[in-house]
Amino acid sequence: MNVPMYERSTRMVRFKELSMPMTQALAEHAESRQLVLTDDMPAWLTHSVNLPSQSMLGKLLGFKANRTDRDKEHDVLVVLHTSHVIIVTSGEKRGTSALSLPIAHATIRVGSALENTFSAVEDAGFTLGGFPGDHGKSGTFYIGLGTEPAGAECAEAIRAAITDAKNP
Repeated sequence: MNVPMYERSTRMVRFKELSMPMTQALAEHAESRQLVLTDDMPAWLTHSVNLPSQSMLGKLLGFKANRTDRDKEHDVLVVLHTSHVIIVTSGEKRGTSALSLPIAHATIRVGSALENTFSAVEDAGFTLGGFPGDHGKSGTFYIGLGTEPAGAECAEAIRAAITDAKNP
């Protein structure tokens, strides 16, 4: 059995509910790309807590389940703009940053790009593809979601927007 690395919760939000660093990163990113934001745009915020390690050594040494993530917890905002998917991440050590992808260039896959089955624990999320990458391959970004209905709504809204953009 796979043990989850994160405890996640996802909810719909309005921009006024975001932290100041997330609001600032979102506004600066949108302005730099001439993307106009309105408060009625669908937006979902996922709060992720890096759970304690379940291994004997990990418990003894106080490790987190995902030792490569330096943050104990972090937030990810997904905004469905009319032409782009905008993502803002924020954590104490990782800082706050934003990126976006034109919907028409995006691909979506259930789960992590690193998984080869849909039965893995991290299936409560999706991987967006189409970002600039290395060596002629497109880059991807995994978005973990909570198991609440808002998580499924987020994934379905992004999937539907990508499908609609590619099939006008």
